[in-house]
Amino acid sequence: MFARAFLGEVELNGLDSLLSFTPVLPPPALLSYARTFLRLIHFAGLVIGFGGAVFLDLLLARYRRMIMTGDLVSNIEWVSRFVALGLLLLWISGAGFLLVYQVSEPEKLMNPKIWAKITIVAILSINGLAIHRLVLPFLRRRIGAQLLAGLKRRAKVALIGCGVVSAVSWSVPVVLGAAPQLNFAVSCTVILAAYALVLAQAFLIAVFVLRDKAETVAVADLPD
Repeated sequence: MFARAFLGEVELNGLDSLLSFTPVLPPPALLSYARTFLRLIHFAGLVIGFGGAVFLDLLLARYRRMIMTGDLVSNIEWVSRFVALGLLLLWISGAGFLLVYQVSEPEKLMNPKIWAKITIVAILSINGLAIHRLVLPFLRRRIGAQLLAGLKRRAKVALIGCGVVSAVSWSVPVVLGAAPQLNFAVSCTVILAAYALVLAQAFLIAVFVLRDKAETVAVADLPD
């Protein structure tokens, strides 16, 4: 009888201790240093990735009507590695911020803008994988020919689409990061809808501009 009472008291004390347990938070100074470190990684990822993506788009736009050379394709592949590095830094810093928020400020995880940025970076990652697996080998095969000359419409549209997704998907996270007014003010659905609208407009403009340029060149090359 005494043993049962003793065991029951131990169980109650253990249950009370478990219910009264509160996690020990890291010191504020450590969290501050962690946030600063993650911001530096995040900014580095944006600068490297966004800068590299813009450079690649400008480079391809500049040489789209010229003969592709091995050196040009090698330079494109070299810059694309920096874009991939920037994307990796974004994922590392993003995961770090989520962990810090979970530990110190869990209410920030309810910010729709965070999940919109994660979705856009995920789309950017899928597009980057497509570029490395499909576009770069395609550029290798175009050595000795013009980039867009003689392409089927489907291949041309796919190539333009990858470039547009890259440019827009790198730009939008920069805009979202620079707009704290959107925190807890706009839903994730609205942000993604606006992103899709910008993506569609950019794609239509790119297709129109490139088609118009190609037709102009073709007419100019016709014999008198």
